[in-house]
Amino acid sequence: MATARRPTRDEQRARTRTDLLAAAATVFARNGYHATSVDMVAEAAGYTKGAVYSNFSSKEDLFLALADEHLDQAVATLEEIVSTTEPAARADVLGERRGKMHVFDQDWHLLETEFVLYAARNEHLRAVLAERQERTRRRIADLVSRHLGDLGTDAPVDVDDLARILVATGDGLTVMALAEPETDGGRLLATLLHLLERALVR
Repeated sequence: MATARRPTRDEQRARTRTDLLAAAATVFARNGYHATSVDMVAEAAGYTKGAVYSNFSSKEDLFLALADEHLDQAVATLEEIVSTTEPAARADVLGERRGKMHVFDQDWHLLETEFVLYAARNEHLRAVLAERQERTRRRIADLVSRHLGDLGTDAPVDVDDLARILVATGDGLTVMALAEPETDGGRLLATLLHLLERALVR
């Protein structure tokens, strides 16, 4: 009988990190950023506090790693849509899939807003957050340029500004839904994209 292969140290470390991030997502969403402690995340994941600090330098670092995961998932979804969907159908497909993207989840948006307000009062943390946002925005801007090229047109304004507008619109629709749960953010986002496309192509 073959014996199961023992995971390598790197594999075990990666598993631990994955488990901690999964636990952090649950605990942060339930309690908020400030009310969550490293001890709470460690306990939820079934590890010691030392395991958290061997993977993340601080609670801030843990949260930022979780935010990176959510942003990467959102951009990966956009990349998949651009790569696999005809240009004319992309706005509707994005609208349909918006609700499955973590960055538009209402609980996550509340948590992220709490962290952003905290970071705004911390010069170092604000710079770290801004760099991450800029990196994600550049990836979105590249996809916007690719999409417009597929439509046979160029952006009449800076494509980075278009990316900022799209990100702000997505955030704004999520905020609206907090007070008006019946808001169909996906449909409204698709409507805006269709309007922009028509204006740009003309």
